[in-house]
Amino acid sequence: MNTFIKMFLVIMLIPAYARSQDACSLSIKGGVYDADTRQSLPFAAIYIQANEGVTADGSGNYQVHALCPGKYTLICMLLGYKTDTVTLAIAGNTTQHFYLKPEATTITEVEVEGKRDDDRALVSQSVAEIANEELISMRGTSLGEALKSVPGVYTLQSGPTIFKPVIHGLHSNRILIFNNGVRQEGQQWGSEHAPEIDPFVATRLSVIRGAASIRYGSDAIGGVILVEPPPANATPGVRGEVNIVGASNNRMGVTSGILQGAFGKKLTGLTWSLQGTYRRAGNSKTPHYYLENSGFQEGNFSGSLGYKRKNYGGDIYYSEFNTKLGIFTGTHAETISDLQAAIERPEPITPSYFSYKIDRPYQQVKHQLAKASAFYIFRNESRLDVIVARQQNERSEYDFVPLSGRLNPELYLRLVTHTADILYKHAAIGKYTGTLGFNGITQGNVRQYEMLIPNFRNYGGGIFYIGKWTSDRLVLEAGARYDYRWLRVYTLDNNTAQVVTPTWDFNNVTGTIGSQYYLKPNLSWAVNIGTAWRAPTVNELMSQGVHQSAVAYEIGNPNLHSERAYNFSTSLHYHSDRFHGELGLYNNIIDGYIFLKPDLKYIHTIRGSYPTFTYTQVNARFRGVDLSGTYNLTDSLSLTGKVSLLYAWNKTIHDYLQLIPGNRFEASLRYGLGNYGSLRQVYISVTDIYTARQKLVPANSDYLAPPAAYMLLNANVGFSVPVNSQMVNISVSVNNILDVAYRDYMDRFRYFTDEPGRNFTLRVRVPFAIAQPNHK
Repeated sequence: MNTFIKMFLVIMLIPAYARSQDACSLSIKGGVYDADTRQSLPFAAIYIQANEGVTADGSGNYQVHALCPGKYTLICMLLGYKTDTVTLAIAGNTTQHFYLKPEATTITEVEVEGKRDDDRALVSQSVAEIANEELISMRGTSLGEALKSVPGVYTLQSGPTIFKPVIHGLHSNRILIFNNGVRQEGQQWGSEHAPEIDPFVATRLSVIRGAASIRYGSDAIGGVILVEPPPANATPGVRGEVNIVGASNNRMGVTSGILQGAFGKKLTGLTWSLQGTYRRAGNSKTPHYYLENSGFQEGNFSGSLGYKRKNYGGDIYYSEFNTKLGIFTGTHAETISDLQAAIERPEPITPSYFSYKIDRPYQQVKHQLAKASAFYIFRNESRLDVIVARQQNERSEYDFVPLSGRLNPELYLRLVTHTADILYKHAAIGKYTGTLGFNGITQGNVRQYEMLIPNFRNYGGGIFYIGKWTSDRLVLEAGARYDYRWLRVYTLDNNTAQVVTPTWDFNNVTGTIGSQYYLKPNLSWAVNIGTAWRAPTVNELMSQGVHQSAVAYEIGNPNLHSERAYNFSTSLHYHSDRFHGELGLYNNIIDGYIFLKPDLKYIHTIRGSYPTFTYTQVNARFRGVDLSGTYNLTDSLSLTGKVSLLYAWNKTIHDYLQLIPGNRFEASLRYGLGNYGSLRQVYISVTDIYTARQKLVPANSDYLAPPAAYMLLNANVGFSVPVNSQMVNISVSVNNILDVAYRDYMDRFRYFTDEPGRNFTLRVRVPFAIAQPNHK
């Protein structure tokens, strides 16, 4: 029995021992709601005077365990709402709800920031959030991996280290990711180009499922992901946290830390933050063999400086993301016969060993983001926000064997992006509010060495308006948007040896209308109907060459036209003392849907042999169901279920659409043991995830048939320990407990290898705070 198994069993036994040391087993539970709309308020903080605090979950429900009979004072706090204090005596398990009243946005800068959350998405759209315990339990994973637990969200993979989020079957340029309020722009068109974002910068990940083009831009046909950092430290002093993560499968080690500070007296309102992360891992291991050259190294840092007063403020922010990713050597083949044999072979013949060394082939990526933002609140409570940003993304891809013995990468791409966003939220007119906005973007791409995509310039802009009318039980909203996109490429004509500059311009008008109605205070129904569009990108139009890390030879089509989407979604939200859940249905019709279709042909080049893929355009329909619910069987035991169903139809050929995720079912059981001895908030959870085989594909449409269905069993144990008035969080998780050998349909490397096997992960989070001394 290895060390990790022993450690896991010891932690499993700690609560059983500690339980005998403490006889107090009462609990207080309840929900947190908006006093006016009766809508649940997630992530409110509930404190017990002279005791520990808890945080409401994503549905606004909270529980405090292991209380003795007696009198308690509960304090409920949430940014943008007035603090509520309740004193009650308990002799048994007790239910206590909080109904918070919104603060006026002009009282202080803290309340102003809290009210901004209302504008993240239309209320008629489905939004899922990962925060608090759930987010802490995923520390050390990539952004794509962290989002897999959200119903309707899948991942597109290239081996064990590269994950891209997929929402309702759509990914890459159909998903917008906002990092600290800035639209993330790298080479996101590539199937193996993962988001260059450090998840440790976030205290909340929000997923807007479904078309969100009106608010965020024309490319958001599939949805939007918001990576939201912690709010600025408003109390003078310094606070922060250190996270340490270790994993067994690839022997990954992670260290991450953040510092936040605020000044007092004459510098009141001035805040700062510093953050950094280092990750390193070696070769991943399937249940039967190691994957040669599958390690990675990653080093990131960020910093910000902000100033906020009662009705104005601003901040500057800079971040840098650096990673080196090894590409499994078993994906490279010199001849077409070698490539066909590798795809047909049940197990790769590459050497099986562990090493941290990263050799060719590999990717090296550097992403820089600089941002400046400001806001101003007028006397009539209207608000103006301005954000400008510059990003530079440098991507180098190195082949298995360097061409002509050179040390340069075979592919080098440098993309520079400038964005500007202006939002004006006018003062309420009775029950009506509205937001007028502008989004602008300019891009320039430079390539060197081998050809995949050409140099290009890209300009775009959009203007929109969203209006919202709110009553006690009903919210009505509508919006409209106009977008323009211009693209010019610079490439060499092979016949004339002259530089040619093909140019495209696209424009479109989109709109949305939606509503949310409270059938009961704890039951709401939302409906949204909208249109969206997306212009084809340079890779879809002009790709021509080897994409080494994607194991493909990609061919573009300059005759592609814009995608046009017609989206309908509806959802039911319910919460009670024992149960909370959400049911979502969607139907997304996309005329001119563009995808990379397998040609079922192979090509031999001086860089090796590859399967070929061509960008193809069809009319498609995506339908699905997102279902999630949690039932509290007892005050300590809860059962959670999640279902993600997706069906995609190719209307052009009257058959199913390939490269669509299989249906997924998830069930988890969580037992909260409360506080025992010196341990706080002890819990144990077990999760079962079943992914069905994707049978709904056209016959003979891929180089390898979809793999079999698989089931994974995972477990997690965690608790907190008070250390010097701070709560240190410790958890141990194990994924794929049964060490199942499987392949995932959405992993390009499924042509060559299984997925990683059993993995133990230890996570330690140490928060700290240093108060500013008082000088008399």
